[in-house]
This record gives sequence, structure tokens and C-alpha cells, in this order.
Amino acid sequence: MSLTLCLTTPDGIVLAADSRQTYRNIVGAARIGSDSAMKVFSVNERVGVTVAGPAFLKDPNEPQSNPRGIGSFINSFLRQMNKEETVKSIAEKLKDYLEKIYKPTEQLEQVEIQMKKQIEQLGGKIIKAEKTPHNEAVVIEYTDKAGKPQKGVGEIMPISIIVAGYDIEKVGKPELSVYQVYIPGDTKQARKHKDVNEFGANWTGQTDVITRIVLGRDPRIDALEFMQAARQKSGDEAINQQLGALEYNINWGAMTLADAVNFAKLMVETTSAIQRYSDGIKLIPGDMPGVGGPIDVAVILPKEGFHWHQKKELKLEKCTIE
Repeated sequence: MSLTLCLTTPDGIVLAADSRQTYRNIVGAARIGSDSAMKVFSVNERVGVTVAGPAFLKDPNEPQSNPRGIGSFINSFLRQMNKEETVKSIAEKLKDYLEKIYKPTEQLEQVEIQMKKQIEQLGGKIIKAEKTPHNEAVVIEYTDKAGKPQKGVGEIMPISIIVAGYDIEKVGKPELSVYQVYIPGDTKQARKHKDVNEFGANWTGQTDVITRIVLGRDPRIDALEFMQAARQKSGDEAINQQLGALEYNINWGAMTLADAVNFAKLMVETTSAIQRYSDGIKLIPGDMPGVGGPIDVAVILPKEGFHWHQKKELKLEKCTIE
């Protein structure tokens, strides 16, 4: 999976990510494929990108070839970009590019077919199947062999992207902008210049640890029966407001760039450590240790632009024969 972060501060933007690639083998066991994958990319001198989600994609233009790392596709896309692109246009074009490769709608249809097949093999009867608005998941209502109503949810792993940087307006003043892109899913502007939430943190991938730390709750809390009952009784807005009171008060607007770098690294390191000593939660046991390896960190400054703070490198030494 991954953990990627974007922190916006008055001094600049910080992008950070781990380096682990994971996959499931032919028997479904989780495996670590690599601890040297790139997940932070420079689009141009003003904009950067992070990516989390499936490590490998199949190239639809080469159906007989083996899957390639998602980083190679992103690098191919970035070579097409010019310096005049805005943060928004990069987010939109990258989503369009990866959707054509990942084909999430087709993948979700296959998930639905397999779910229906398994239900029928177990003696169940399909009542109806509905996809969520952005085709992130399919919900199947059915009766089991005993005639009891049941509900199953099938989904595919989303590609989660953060596009962050500065747009140069006509007056020449850099304006901060951050977009979060989900495939399948929607695209939203997470941070923008002179907005009340201009400074803060966004994260994608395996976010349960950082969400627990910063927001004070696990993102899977809605799977608990008492939470479902509370939302039905009080409504989402009231419940979300109460849960929001658990969030740590972090003064992002006063955070220095150095502190933002340290915060991002701490979150990746902590997630990796918790995954090492745990195996999911009691509600949903079993999890993939998808965060690990070196941490890549880039900073984007309003005037000076994109710079690497730390980046893993492939070291080559000349072979000498004595």
C-alpha cells in the first residue's frame, strides 16, 4: 500500500512517502516486493505528486507484457507535462491518464461477477446489486441459504494521488494549491491560497495510524454498530462535529518547514513501527505491512520551487580488475 503526506506551511509545502511495494502471490499471501519504490515525483519546478495504492499496473497497450510499477507510468505521464500546467490541470490530466490504464469500472464489474458467483455457490439468492456514486464499491443485497437477508460489499484498491504546488498568477505571486485524486473516486481541492484551511496536513494510503494520532479515532470506526446507530439517530453532521473534538490542536500556520519535515517523517516511521508489531485490529484482523523502507521527502518553496530534502539513490561503483 503506502503512506504519503502533504503538509502546507507558510514557508512552503512538504511531500513525503515511504518506499515499500507489496503484492499478493498466487495463493493470496501478502508479500513485500521492494523497499525502494518511488512515490514522490517532481512535475516541474513548482509542482509535486505523491501516489499510493496498487504497486503494479498492466499496460493496456501491451496486453502480453508483465505488470509494471506504477511509478514508471507516472514518469511517462510527467514527461508529457509542460511548465505552464496548473496544479488543477495536472491533477485532472493525471487522473484521466491513469484511469485509462487502471480501468477501475471494468475491475469492479469483475468483482461483482465473482461475488455473485460465490453467493450462488453457497445457496444464496441475489436481490439487487448497486454501485456507489463514483464506482468505488459494489453493494450486493441477498438472502443466504437459510433465507436470512445479508449484504456484501466488494471494492478494488484505489489509486490515491496528491498533487501540490504553486500556481503563478498574472501578478507573479505564487498561490498554493493542493488536490487529492482518487481512482476510482472524485477529485477535490484540499488546500487553496488564502483559505481558512490553507495550512494543514493531508495523507493517503494506509492512514489508520496517523488518523488515530492526529484525529483521535480510527477511520474504520463507522463499522461499529453503536456508531451506525448514532449516525441514524443524530445525523452525520452532528456526529462528525463531536468526533472532530478529538483532533489534536496543531498550529499548522505557525509550523516551520523543518518541523513539517520532521512531522512527516515521524508519521511514516510510526506507521511502519506499529505495522511491525501488530496485525490489523480486533474488528478486522490481518493486515499488510505496506509501509517501510527509506523515506523520501521533498519541499516546494513559493519562489525557489521544488527541492529534494532526502531521496534514496541508486549507487553505482566502478568495477576494477586487479
